Amino acid sequence: MWLLVWLSVTSGGNLENYNLGTFGTKDECVAELSKASVLVKDKGQAIDCIEVKIDSSYIRLRKN
Repeated sequence: MWLLVWLSVTSGGNLENYNLGTFGTKDECVAELSKASVLVKDKGQAIDCIEVKIDSSYIRLRKN
C-alpha cells in the first residue's frame, strides 16, 4: 500500500501532515503526486509517496 502525504515544518518546529490518498501501486501514487505538487508553496513543505507494509508483526486489537 502506498500513501501520498503532504508535510509541512513551520519555523517553530511544528509538523503538520495530511494523507492525500491511498494507492495500491507506486505508479498510481506517483501519478497523483504530480497533480498534488501544486500544494507545495514553500521550502518547508513537501509531498511524497510512502510505502507501508503490514506484516505478521502487526497486531490488531479486537473488542471482547
